[in-house]
Amino acid sequence: MKILSIESTCDETSAAVVESCGYGVRIVSNVIASSELMHQKYGGIVPEVAAREQIKSIIPVINESLGKEKENISRIAVSYGPGLMGSLLVGVETAKTLAWAWKIPLYQVNHMAAHIFANWIVDDINDEVPTFPSVGLVVSGGHTDLVLMNNYKDWKWIGGTRDDAVGEAFDKVARLLGLPYPGGPQISKAVERVTLEMKERYGTKFRLPRPLLNENNLDMSFSGLKAAISKIVTGLGKIDDEVRDVLAWEFSEAVIEILTKKTMKAVEIYKPKSVVMAGGVSANKQLRENLKLEVENIGLKFQCPDLKYCGDNAAMIGVAAILAPKETKILNLKPDPSLATV
Repeated sequence: MKILSIESTCDETSAAVVESCGYGVRIVSNVIASSELMHQKYGGIVPEVAAREQIKSIIPVINESLGKEKENISRIAVSYGPGLMGSLLVGVETAKTLAWAWKIPLYQVNHMAAHIFANWIVDDINDEVPTFPSVGLVVSGGHTDLVLMNNYKDWKWIGGTRDDAVGEAFDKVARLLGLPYPGGPQISKAVERVTLEMKERYGTKFRLPRPLLNENNLDMSFSGLKAAISKIVTGLGKIDDEVRDVLAWEFSEAVIEILTKKTMKAVEIYKPKSVVMAGGVSANKQLRENLKLEVENIGLKFQCPDLKYCGDNAAMIGVAAILAPKETKILNLKPDPSLATV
């Protein structure tokens, strides 16, 4: 059984063909077209621009992903939310049309849940997959959530941000520091330029708060970090490259400390057998390394998708449709921009 899956929740247009493989899902093809470069001059995503580009690219992307597999496709899956309304419409209406024309079932997929399911992508039938129960951390431009997964379908939201999503905070802080969009990769590059001497010279001077870090709950907050950076930059008037990089480093340190400590607090409370992380921000090298170390130090398995599956992609949509299928009547499916994580 092979599934054609479609993803168009934000500025990427993606289609993939996937199939079951042991306890996981194997990727036959995964094609992604992005309009990121077009959004850089605006410092962020412009919904109308994203949707127009997706209208142009959706059919070529699907055709490329299908290759010679069209006759082997038994169902179609599509992400129907959360996301940008115009972008969601492109993917949902395309999927509905194809399912109707090909007379095959249509499956709806929660985009944020699909990010977590990317941890079940395998290359071989013997590849390991996460074990249940599992604590999942979703970190992206629109979400920062902790979920408890008892099985493929039994999920519970257990904590998350009270305000800005962590990816949104990265973008906003990058803009304050004069770094281009998207902010996450640019801040990571700035962090790599910071030397030990620079840390010693500026570290205590630019110490940032860690909101809610020591509270006995799983709540997080990132808007205060953005406000603190804004206050420092305004007070300095003009910052040189060195100060900019140190501020990026301190911001990154604060964010990673919050995410790591809150995830480990969830582990302490719920005692899972594994911990998984997913979403665009999970591509952050330091976050991956720090959380992996903390989790493995207490004897648990930690898993995070390959970098190519951290961002938005259709492969993860197909994985979710195979492991937690949710068939829908073709004419009833409508985009849901505000869909919750679980």
